[in-house]
Amino acid sequence: MTRRKPDTVKTATHRNQISMVAVALFDLCAGAFSMWAAVLLRYRFEPIAPPDQIVLQSVAVFALSCALVFPVEGLHRGLWRYAALNDAARIVRAVVIANLVFLPILFLINRLDGFPRTAILIDIPILIGLLLAPRFIFGGLRTQGLRALLQVEDRSKPAAILVGSEAELDDALRDLHRRNGSAPFRAKGLIEPNSALTGHAIRGIPVLGGMNSLEAALTRLTQAEHQPPRLVLAGDSADVDVVNQLIRIASKTGAKLSRARPAEGPGAFSPVEAADLLNRPPRPPNLEPARPLIEGKRILITGAGGTIGSQLARLAATLNPGKLIFFDASEANLYEIDLEFSRRTQRVAWRAILGDIRDTERLDAVFAEEKPDVVLHAAALKHVPMSELNPGEAVRTNVVGTVNTIETAKRHGTRVVALISTDKAVEPNNVMGATKRAAELYARGAAEAGGDTRICVVRFGNVLGSTGSVVPLFERQIEAGEPVTITDPEATRYFMTVEEASGLVLDAAAQTAFDPALNGALYVLDMGKPVSILRLARQLLRLRGHDPDMPGAISIVGLRPGEKRHESLVYEFERREATKIDGVWCVTGPTLDREQVSQALDTVLKSTHSGQRDATGVALEALCALRPRETATLT
Repeated sequence: MTRRKPDTVKTATHRNQISMVAVALFDLCAGAFSMWAAVLLRYRFEPIAPPDQIVLQSVAVFALSCALVFPVEGLHRGLWRYAALNDAARIVRAVVIANLVFLPILFLINRLDGFPRTAILIDIPILIGLLLAPRFIFGGLRTQGLRALLQVEDRSKPAAILVGSEAELDDALRDLHRRNGSAPFRAKGLIEPNSALTGHAIRGIPVLGGMNSLEAALTRLTQAEHQPPRLVLAGDSADVDVVNQLIRIASKTGAKLSRARPAEGPGAFSPVEAADLLNRPPRPPNLEPARPLIEGKRILITGAGGTIGSQLARLAATLNPGKLIFFDASEANLYEIDLEFSRRTQRVAWRAILGDIRDTERLDAVFAEEKPDVVLHAAALKHVPMSELNPGEAVRTNVVGTVNTIETAKRHGTRVVALISTDKAVEPNNVMGATKRAAELYARGAAEAGGDTRICVVRFGNVLGSTGSVVPLFERQIEAGEPVTITDPEATRYFMTVEEASGLVLDAAAQTAFDPALNGALYVLDMGKPVSILRLARQLLRLRGHDPDMPGAISIVGLRPGEKRHESLVYEFERREATKIDGVWCVTGPTLDREQVSQALDTVLKSTHSGQRDATGVALEALCALRPRETATLT
């Protein structure tokens, strides 16, 4: 939802006021003309012409009746380009009432002497046609047909107030009209945050005002309806402050908060989710830059059954790959992605392979058979507490598995390998972050060593909705009626959606594949400001109809071993530089000494093979403590 500048709002308000006056004048002129035509038509059946005095009195009095009735019925508020069946019902009612008011007024003036009573029966259809025709013509032109204009309200569905800009509200109402019986709610009022359309109607639904009018409007609707109303945020994106304000109002009034997005199927009308609570609007992935990399190519995805891996598979499938190879050590995850692709209407070639990146022989056999052009390396152990308890396993998967994947790709001539990393690899104080830092260093060192295979690293923050992330944990706790557990009231995290994360990986791989200077590049996403975990928990509680200030709603449990209060996206010696992709940075800065990195990695790997847990921790700490030489620069 975009906010217009004050001058723009004033201009729009002035323009809409002029349009209301113009509509009101047109309606009065139509009323006067319809009565003039009705009297003349009625006298055609008489042997004499109508007296001029009767014609003038009838036209004047009827125009007065219209001036009294039409504003009360709000005919001037309806914008012609948003006409709907609701407007037709209002017009018919207004015309009938105007004629009923006209008769007693004219009776008081001339006792209806010379006025043919049956002229009213002629006037009603003429005036209805005059008022409806321009509205429906404009509305039909805007919607490319009359179907969206001719809908009947189903009062068994909950009433709703929609919030959005003029264009967003129009789109949402048009989608509602098209769905007719499948629409999930009835639109009863509209809120336009800039208040430029207050007093108007869009597709027959009145604009009640700006955000300051919303709470009172919801309260009135709650009292008038037999079930809780809906509060619907229109549009694909919105200002986070507006979303937070809607959440507070919905929680206070008991309304259910939903989204109306420009989409087909169930996704068009859906609940507000955690992604809507980001401190920035989510960026829809632009996959066209990645098309040359994927189209007609063989794409191997490690960890293909996980949250990121499966989304990578879905996005890559839209780019016409030659073949997708799903590689995963989890039978359950692999089964799910394999089943999903077997049900796809858009057919693509794929193969699901059960295997572990720690198994070099299995990897070598798969690469020899499938000959992948691109490897998207998403396989990893990513849960901080589990890695703290099992450091050796974390090293074997995150470090040894990465070494195996990159070296196998280089041996078999793979064009590009994209490694997925995490912001926890920056100044890590836990095993998981340290292993990902080690994987980053190895990948960039392998790229510097040369060869036909290009390598890049993609570093991003927490992925909303991914397995083991904080949001699904909060959702489970709320659903179970348990306190939402917060490690630290000041803790913050960077968040991104799974679509953003996956799109970034594809874009980064494509940039690296087509630009030799980017071999070994490290990319991060501009994720805006970090999100307060406490605030996120409070908003999720409100979304689910709970009061976050109630005793026991939130429990502070303290930071877990290896957990930070705040995360960083880059080291202090790293710099972020813009790339060709909006919102994506390339991280540059001085390099680490290659020999020192190689020795430190060897120490980590040897400690893992020896099974000495303490030695593994010490080796990881030594590796992560490495800093660049002041004179070295990244080329």
